[in-house]
Amino acid sequence: MQRRRYLAVAAALAITSPVALLAASPAFAEPTTAVAESAPAYQDLLDAVTEARKVYAEAIRARIEANDKIEALTDTRNPHPLAVAAKEAEKAAAEAKATLDAAQKRVDEAEAALAGADEAGRAAAEEELAAAELALAGARQAHDEARGEADAADKELDDARVDASRELHLAREAEKAAEAALQEAEKALAAAKECKRDSGLKSKAIGLPERMYAGDRVTFTFRITNGTGHTLDVEPLTFIVLDTPGADQDDLEVEWKSGDGWTALEPAESPDLVVEDLAPGERATVRMRLTVDKDAPKGHVHASFAADPVKDSIPCLYGPMKNYGIDLLPAGSTPNPTPDGSGSPSPTESTTASPGATGPSGAAPQGGTGGNLAATGSTVTPVALTAASALVLGAGAVVVTRRRTAGAHS
Repeated sequence: MQRRRYLAVAAALAITSPVALLAASPAFAEPTTAVAESAPAYQDLLDAVTEARKVYAEAIRARIEANDKIEALTDTRNPHPLAVAAKEAEKAAAEAKATLDAAQKRVDEAEAALAGADEAGRAAAEEELAAAELALAGARQAHDEARGEADAADKELDDARVDASRELHLAREAEKAAEAALQEAEKALAAAKECKRDSGLKSKAIGLPERMYAGDRVTFTFRITNGTGHTLDVEPLTFIVLDTPGADQDDLEVEWKSGDGWTALEPAESPDLVVEDLAPGERATVRMRLTVDKDAPKGHVHASFAADPVKDSIPCLYGPMKNYGIDLLPAGSTPNPTPDGSGSPSPTESTTASPGATGPSGAAPQGGTGGNLAATGSTVTPVALTAASALVLGAGAVVVTRRRTAGAHS
């Protein structure tokens, strides 16, 4: 039997007391607001995450490059070309300063020699002073040029370091912004994967009687209507059991019309099929039938119907659950008249419901009028709870739930 994510039912064949449909407690309350039709498409959200990851990766790369520039400009073991040029220019300026100092000393000495020279040595002293002053002028010009080049090299190195520091700061800020943008995009994508209740996804059993007699066979239609603004892949969800104390579940046979004919369901089991690509406004139907054993005692049948999203479907929308009660009477008995004289049970709607699961698609069964019905046959793992409608089974109060695991769409 395929395990459905809406069930936590244990030993459905061993029901020992009537099944009472209970309203879910406030702690399990599920928002009833339908998903806005203007919500971004899943592919758009996925593209946004992909782009945000690219931007974030680029920001990390830019930050690393900026940091490398800082390290290169400050590395003393493997100096940067600008640092080498600045050092060489500073060395040249220092040598020019030494030459200038020597030229100045020569001038000073020449002036002193001229002041102390006699008439015979005066001409030579004047000539030496002139030569010293000429050398001083050349040394001063060379020094000024060397000093200017050194200052320019130092400024270029300092400017490069400042620019690299600014670039690193901006890269770090850009990385933070890119990371935040990525987190927001991933958050939006995760939110899109969360299942939400949408009352527009309607389920209805058409043709179920208000009562059945032992030996009866009733064929009815389970209809799903997509009244949401999204094209959906959903699973028909059914839960049909005898809820009479001591009832033998073998007295009730539940079947659905698949491509291979009538297929029997175990108690509390759903048809193994998927309604694919059910567009807004379209309907899908599944033919089903109930057969009561001719020796079945008086009792009651409980039936619940809903449409659950296929695992990993986007958007993940599920509709309300419709519940029906059928009186089961012995063959040949006369029922008490109903207050309103109606011939079919009035459904009740559970205010909470939640997603179902699917296996791989197979052959299409009969009965689909909207979307594509695809049969499924694999056993799926139930997922944890996100909403609840409770059925009490005997004294054990076994809870029937339809809840989704936190990681089902991660």
